[in-house]
Amino acid sequence: MDTKDISIIKRDGKTEEFSPEKIKKAITKAFMAGGLLNEERLIDGITKRVVKSIEKKLISVEEIQDIVERELMGSNPYIAKKYIIYREWRTVERDKRTSMKRIMDGIVKIEKNDVNLSNANMSSHTPAGQMMTFASEVTKDYACKYLLGVKYSRAHRNGDIHIHDLDYYPTKTTTCVQYDLDDIFERGFHTKNGSIRTPQSIQSYATLATIVFQTNQNEQHGGQSIPAFDFFMAPGVRKTFVKHVATEIEFAVRLNGGKPVDVKKLRKALSPVITSIELCKKAKSAAIKAAQKEGASLSEKEFEAVLAQALENTRIDTHQAMEGLIHNLNTMHSRGGNQVVFSSINYGTDSSPEGRMVIKELLLATSEGLGTGEVPVFPIQIFKVKDGVSYSDSDYEKAINDFEGAMSGKIKFEAPNFDLLLLSCKTTSTSLFPNFLFLDTPFNKHEKWDINDPKRYRYELATMGCRTRVFENMHGEKTSFGRGNLSFTSINMPRLAIESMREAEENCPNADKHALRREAKFLFMRKVRDMSELVAEQLYERYCYQRTARACQFPFMMSNDVWKGGMALSPTDEVGDVINSGTLGIGFIGGHNAMVALFGEGHAHNKEAWDTLYEAIQTMNEVVLSYKRKYNLNFSVLATPAEGLAGRFTRMDRKKYGIIEGVTDREYYVNSFHVDVREPVSIVEKIKLEAPFHAITGGGHITYVELDGEAKKNVRSILKIVKTMKDENIGYGSINHPVDTCKDCGFRGVIYDTCPCCKSENISRMRRITGYLTGSLETWNSSKQAEERDRVKHK
Repeated sequence: MDTKDISIIKRDGKTEEFSPEKIKKAITKAFMAGGLLNEERLIDGITKRVVKSIEKKLISVEEIQDIVERELMGSNPYIAKKYIIYREWRTVERDKRTSMKRIMDGIVKIEKNDVNLSNANMSSHTPAGQMMTFASEVTKDYACKYLLGVKYSRAHRNGDIHIHDLDYYPTKTTTCVQYDLDDIFERGFHTKNGSIRTPQSIQSYATLATIVFQTNQNEQHGGQSIPAFDFFMAPGVRKTFVKHVATEIEFAVRLNGGKPVDVKKLRKALSPVITSIELCKKAKSAAIKAAQKEGASLSEKEFEAVLAQALENTRIDTHQAMEGLIHNLNTMHSRGGNQVVFSSINYGTDSSPEGRMVIKELLLATSEGLGTGEVPVFPIQIFKVKDGVSYSDSDYEKAINDFEGAMSGKIKFEAPNFDLLLLSCKTTSTSLFPNFLFLDTPFNKHEKWDINDPKRYRYELATMGCRTRVFENMHGEKTSFGRGNLSFTSINMPRLAIESMREAEENCPNADKHALRREAKFLFMRKVRDMSELVAEQLYERYCYQRTARACQFPFMMSNDVWKGGMALSPTDEVGDVINSGTLGIGFIGGHNAMVALFGEGHAHNKEAWDTLYEAIQTMNEVVLSYKRKYNLNFSVLATPAEGLAGRFTRMDRKKYGIIEGVTDREYYVNSFHVDVREPVSIVEKIKLEAPFHAITGGGHITYVELDGEAKKNVRSILKIVKTMKDENIGYGSINHPVDTCKDCGFRGVIYDTCPCCKSENISRMRRITGYLTGSLETWNSSKQAEERDRVKHK
């Protein structure tokens, strides 16, 4: 083979022209190290044999060195040994200068860098956090070198794609899951050290929910979500109410001088007849009779007093249970680095008195905040907006026309939970949560949903708070229950656009602007398709690896049927087809930046750019459809929630292409299909621009709007934004605004330099990063801090 046809793959993944002279120099050094000089003819012969042994046009440095070792061993074993020692020494010296060494040094020194700040909810400077960061960086390196296919490893390393959660790749675990707590609580569940029976009070329901969160978090690398929190907690409210009714009856009997009553027996007798915390006349009569059978006689008036006190006690218990849930999920560390559970809860459509009490007390507890009033970071809360249940147009008009009356409870609404939607808007104005999920958006509807079905929540979409959406299913019921995302990988969309434009300029040197853009767009679409196919194959490779995991690697998730189907496995069984209900996400980042590379401006004001970005994502969906058929798996397009990735791609592209105005000139790429954070568009414009992309990103999406000033002073505007999102078919949305808290006195509001109450400078500045909140902006990496500084406020 002609040496001019051979290319070398260097250790950093780059290629260069093959040079026999470099081989000769390396062999010469080995001879010199062995004390053999003037062996030019022998060295030339070995060099020629090495070159002759190369049988392919693309070969790695390591492969060439293996050939050299083999030829030296056949010629002079002593010199071969010297060469091997020299090669090993060079490897060690090279490792000392590698990025891995620099990364480890940065972790040891607790530097404020993007490795240590890669996760805004982890304290990487604690001993456990350092160990987790060490492990993360080492396992990423291991996965790239030994587990990934060569072309996927190279694409990730070079910045063409980003394989998310690469550090967890060797563990074979999945990303996230949504719990069917109804099933888990009804059966009870077990952990390593024992079993847990069905809870009997709202406090136990809430506590066990946090235990499920914490336990399962250790078996996955992503988030954990409860898809119907209000429905799942409601039985606990009823059980608590029955307990209080029995206790109050016993107290009333003693107060009247009656004989002692067995409270346990009384509870057991009352439970079948008290099916709600709001009793009709018939149920009240049945309850009085049941109490009489247990020796407790009360008049109707006395029983009414018992019910009123029991209801208030139940409300207090429910409020305390919701407080406990919030405090536990912000303090229970389930991972190294003081990292709490990445938790999400969906609610809003249980219109039963018990479900409504759960929602109301949860929202009130959220507004109250943590110990000194701090905004809770977790759980991420998602309010489900549903026609006829939590929303109606007529209710909206009533509220807008008399907002003060609506908020004070003076107006009767036709949708039973519309008042809770108003309370959600108020809570969002102070605490940034809940976000809003729109169940009537066409792609979020389920054909089996029926308002008369007591378990209709099984047919309601729920989401992970960051944005991951799991709903459609090729292997079972369309649902969010008992399944999650398996893995996702993101495409560097700006790079594809940059390279397309450069190729177009080479192909059409004399073309005018319009012809050049047409050629660049054609090349861009082809590259988007090719890269999407590469990612799809990479995701399939990872899926094949994940399915070889043993059930015993995920003892809680599988044996408790948290991931549906896992209970049927024995500990030594491979998870296999059980996980085929999960999703595989082809993500992307930098849609805005890519459009600037092609058209000189983003898609907010350039219709051709908007159409091109939409077409590109549709092209990704065509690949998704093709691979669904090919592998019979749930591929989807994901609007990537980029945190560390937003800066990683940008740094790599700036180094490769230089500074391109509007593309690589900032520290970050704009998330997924989002309008540029600096774009001064109105609230309605931003929602209208982004809404169509929700329908074509079935793996997950979110749209934010940024408000200025203190949103708590204008709850009406939040309700208007929610309606606009609903009307424009947003799938999942949220509302951002500044929330600052004085750490000394607890004042919460917009704080500029010092607290207006106590003049303290000790201020926590809460902001949303990708879908979740963080304790302080200081914990964000440099790229996301830069993005936050650039965010304009929408009017």
